[in-house]
Amino acid sequence: MTGDIQIFFEMNSLGIFLSAITLLVLFMLVGKLFFNVNYNELFIEIKLSKDDCMNKLLYSIFFSCIYGIICVFIYQIDFMINPDKTLSISNFIKDISNENTYINSYSILLSTIAFTIGVVAEEIFFRFTLYKVFVKKREDVIIFIILSSIIFGFYHGYSVSRILGTLIMGIFLAIIYVMTKSVVYTFISHILWNSLIFISSIFIPYFKNLNVSLAVYNCGISEVIMICLLILLSVYSYYKRGYIRLLKVRDKIQSMKNNSDIY
Repeated sequence: MTGDIQIFFEMNSLGIFLSAITLLVLFMLVGKLFFNVNYNELFIEIKLSKDDCMNKLLYSIFFSCIYGIICVFIYQIDFMINPDKTLSISNFIKDISNENTYINSYSILLSTIAFTIGVVAEEIFFRFTLYKVFVKKREDVIIFIILSSIIFGFYHGYSVSRILGTLIMGIFLAIIYVMTKSVVYTFISHILWNSLIFISSIFIPYFKNLNVSLAVYNCGISEVIMICLLILLSVYSYYKRGYIRLLKVRDKIQSMKNNSDIY
């Protein structure tokens, strides 16, 4: 259905936006009608996501870095096995240089909103809904991680490497969901990875002589940025914790001084 909508609108930004809205509605209807999912619990998850947010964010970025590294290896092996069937950087540059497309700010904004809604729809269904479907007791968590990841992989799959890459991504997003108990952090990880893939495309002309596939390049650049982000967050978290401890010590000393003044 979503594909038909995009084709009807000739794959333009409006079609992508409407297909994203349709996907979100369809996923939520499936959860409600077929699995009787209570979406009030979703809003509770979102509300509670601010608790211990720094640690949860660090978990999310850390696991994102791991699946990013694995994806680089998967796509590189695919490129080595099938160099003629994978899109290389040089061929990609030739393709975009031959296209005379005009993109205005309206299209960029609408497409950005559409992709964000698409990620929201996927995280609600593949993490929140499928967790409610598969996990009835504590031991079912492994089943949820495996089955939700397989479904997520085949949902995105159009090649073996693509299926494996998204399956690995699904595994780590499921782990993030289990550890943080919030779809907010799987959304952050997912949207951040997608955004970095898009941003990495801006720097392609500087690597036009690099003999790798487009997927390897995108994942590689995204991974470097993700690792830098993890380092920055880790440093910030370390100093913030130290600052909080200093404040607690200062307050304790001040309290002791006040008590001594009373006596």
